[in-house]
Amino acid sequence: MLSEFRNHLTIFLAGTTELSATLPHSLAAQFADRLDDMEASAEFLQTLLVWMDTSISGGALVMSEIGDVFRRTENLASSGLPHRAHLFFEPRPGGVRNRGAALECALAALVTELGRLPPVRTPEAFGPPGRVDIRVYTTPQRGSLSIHVESNVEKPRTPGGWRVALARVLLGQLGATLEAPEGMPEAHAGFIVRFRFK
Repeated sequence: MLSEFRNHLTIFLAGTTELSATLPHSLAAQFADRLDDMEASAEFLQTLLVWMDTSISGGALVMSEIGDVFRRTENLASSGLPHRAHLFFEPRPGGVRNRGAALECALAALVTELGRLPPVRTPEAFGPPGRVDIRVYTTPQRGSLSIHVESNVEKPRTPGGWRVALARVLLGQLGATLEAPEGMPEAHAGFIVRFRFK
């Protein structure tokens, strides 16, 4: 079913790309925003397919370089983030448990969940919501490794939706837990992915 969906999505994406390339310039300019939205939606649907495929297929348990995981996370998350969201990755040399693409898919799901939320407003802030900053970094500790996903967005009133649930499932395949952040302002949303070494 995933392969069939991927085939149809590929046809749709190729069609939107061809349409934007062959339309007369004046007409293309008139519909540029809509065509861009269609292409961005199709690209994010491809990302969702990777997430679904990873959650179903699994893979062998391996050690991955954290810098490589962060690069793949950025590629997976970028198509699902609004323009006001900015990602900052701060990897340290080291390895982390992974199964297929489970870790980067889980991190991408968490990042896009935060990217959908409005930034925390200060008393002097007026007008539309401003820029969203999302910082992803590691903190090695004795007997464990943590990946922090921190942001300047408002903590939602209800727990996270399907993206957070998917991240929990994927991280569970790796023996990792998803925890609330420590030391962040109470109003800010974020996550800690904690690996425990046996």
